[in-house]
Amino acid sequence: MWVVTRPRFRESIESALATDPKLASRLHPVYLDLSPRLVRLKKRSWDLYWYYLLWQRALGRTARRLHAEHHFNLAHHVTFANDWMPSGLTAVPDLPFIWGPVGGSSSVPVRRLAKWLGLRGIVTEVARKAITSAARSIGGDPVARRAALVVAQNPQVGDHFERRGSAVVIEPNASLDDLPARAKELSAKTAVFAGRLLAWKGAALAIDTIAHPRAVGWRLEIYGAGYDRTRLESRARDLGVSDRVVFLGQRPRAEVLQAIAQAQVFLFPSMHDQAGWVAAEANSIGCPTVCLPLGGPPLLASPNVFPASLSGDIVKNLAEQLLLAAAAGGTPTSRWSIDRLPGAVDGWYDQALTR
Repeated sequence: MWVVTRPRFRESIESALATDPKLASRLHPVYLDLSPRLVRLKKRSWDLYWYYLLWQRALGRTARRLHAEHHFNLAHHVTFANDWMPSGLTAVPDLPFIWGPVGGSSSVPVRRLAKWLGLRGIVTEVARKAITSAARSIGGDPVARRAALVVAQNPQVGDHFERRGSAVVIEPNASLDDLPARAKELSAKTAVFAGRLLAWKGAALAIDTIAHPRAVGWRLEIYGAGYDRTRLESRARDLGVSDRVVFLGQRPRAEVLQAIAQAQVFLFPSMHDQAGWVAAEANSIGCPTVCLPLGGPPLLASPNVFPASLSGDIVKNLAEQLLLAAAAGGTPTSRWSIDRLPGAVDGWYDQALTR
């Protein structure tokens, strides 16, 4: 196997290969980067996108050269998990190609959720959808048509590409290890939310859920940082639940996972997470998860999932699911263990090669 990646990963790759001679005999890294001048220009977060496009063009040239030398059976694009930008591997003609896991075409029903998005969130989501939809039509959709198999992060993404004639398998990119055990004694009537405090992550909905009469006595611990924190703190005060909503900020992963392991429920009403590993982590620990029927969380949290309907009173629906989840409890699962990956990837490769 030949892996084309950026030089910044060289040290970790070489370290892993040095400890595994069998792997080193089969895996051949190729380090590719753009000119030092272009690398220096990549300073802002959005510079990643133009750099990615140029890097994919360079990848296409490199992949064609490597294929001419080694005559590959299959190509697999695994970087960026993004379904609206192109892949340089499509530049290699007549080579079966797997794309993914990718996501992005899951969208927010903005009108339905505007109350919780706020003005900044609404503007961001409308702009995001317009930009990514246009980019997907000229970038992602042609890649999917060229691919022998598209690995979709969630059912919404899978549906987008299936409707356009692509062969699709739905498999999020979650691969988990080093998780704590479920606490023997849970914190009664305690829910945890963990994620960046951005409008679309749904922390405002989580606060409203705790303020609902059906959730009287419940406490919400919010882990994460982001621009929306001030608005969220004001919301908790206005709803009279600031004494039951605790903002704990950005904390180490181990601390957050331990809090989830001890909570009765993981409350995660995110609006368009393509995968949302934290839902898979809660599920694996055995903490029941309340979420919206959008994006990746319903799949990643299954079988410990309690999705709230978008019909009718959404906050009431979430509060009812909160109580159901607490009553039902959860069961630890190895569904998203890192150990599943070799078998999953083998299955994708077999499927792509037999098309």
